[in-house]
Amino acid sequence: MLTIWCSFFLLNFYIENTFSNFTFSPTLPQGTLTMPNGDYIEGCFSGEWGSGIKITGTYFKPSLYESDKDRPKVLKLGNLAVPPDEKWKAVFDECWRQLGCENPGQGEVWKAWENIAVALTASRRQHRDSPEILSRSQTQTLESLEFIPQHAGAFSVEKYDDIRKYLIKACDTPPHPLGRLVETLVAVYRMTYVGVGANRRLLQEAVKEIKSYLKRLFQLVRFLFPELPEEGSTIPLSAPLPSERKPFCTGMSDSRSESPEPGYVVTSSGLLLPVLLPRLYPPLFMLYALDNDREEDIYWECVLRLNKQPDIALLGFLGVQRKFWPVTLSILGETKKVLPTTKDACFASAVECLQQISTTFTPSDKLKVIQQTFEEISQSVLASLQEDFLWSMDDLFPVFLYVVLRARIRNLGSEVHLIEDLMDPYLQHGEQGIMFTTLKACYYQIQREKLN
Repeated sequence: MLTIWCSFFLLNFYIENTFSNFTFSPTLPQGTLTMPNGDYIEGCFSGEWGSGIKITGTYFKPSLYESDKDRPKVLKLGNLAVPPDEKWKAVFDECWRQLGCENPGQGEVWKAWENIAVALTASRRQHRDSPEILSRSQTQTLESLEFIPQHAGAFSVEKYDDIRKYLIKACDTPPHPLGRLVETLVAVYRMTYVGVGANRRLLQEAVKEIKSYLKRLFQLVRFLFPELPEEGSTIPLSAPLPSERKPFCTGMSDSRSESPEPGYVVTSSGLLLPVLLPRLYPPLFMLYALDNDREEDIYWECVLRLNKQPDIALLGFLGVQRKFWPVTLSILGETKKVLPTTKDACFASAVECLQQISTTFTPSDKLKVIQQTFEEISQSVLASLQEDFLWSMDDLFPVFLYVVLRARIRNLGSEVHLIEDLMDPYLQHGEQGIMFTTLKACYYQIQREKLN
């Protein structure tokens, strides 16, 4: 028998026992502590989480001839978790039943649309008889959702956009089966990952759960719209996809996500994340912030330190070529010369553009912000050089690094990891994917920058 005092954070181990999250019970619960090399301790554990654990037990060092079955089983995080696709099955099954399907995907489409119309009509009549009066826009929304969308001919981007608009309205309308489903999913997700559930170790479970939502919701959408191509299919571009969203930055038009071949790639995340993620964003982003807390503290310390320098000094320190240094700036219509003391003025439009990444929710919108930031940098340099040129990564990276530093995005690491986890795979090898990789490289480079 032996007694070992150890600081918890100095050990990399797995524990299989009855511990609570923060304080070990004074009744000395039994448990097994397993080291990465296979050594383990069996005994009683006590103490406070983070300030030291007192272990009274026996230390075992397995011999080379000991079989695996004789060793204690290591309990890893997630082994006992419910698979994402098994979570909230009853909620999805209820939605299918409301559409007239006993089992997912097994039913008549016309019957499903008929059930939707009946549910919406009943809701409208119920509100008509209740003291609460629906607004004109709410009434118009309910009436528009009662009609079955008709799509004749080949499937096109315009028809895809009609489905997208329908889903936005449907998911914002609780009487609609899809709206009720989304409302319930948001409620259970928040109950799971807010408060006690806000633990960084649950991040990957939270991400997997969102991906499972997308897959199962996409199955529902394809049932209601059989003409919608399957996941990963490409819709030929006959005309630019209409959009009601304003551009992120002044003077820049909305840039569409590119696909490996001419056309628009159909994905569950591209269609449904704009509907779902804004509702789930607060608890999800909190988990990312908790998970990246340490490295973001290092990043933020470097950002604050490097931003003490004026523009010219910082551009020189980062290795930006002199030909890209702005000489004059237009401030409120006046042209002013860049002085050695000038600060937070160079590439200001690109800095403001990149700061918008924190106001967006979906990976696609965040990628568009990054792309438009690069375009703003190019416009600024073109105006300065007054001649065409081609960027090389050796020239572009220091300039973009300057913009990232001046943007002072507090949780940039969380933004990067969220995009990485939820972005469509086909974007990784396109222009936006390369730009995102550059932003990610800047994030890690900033943590290693040191002033002489």
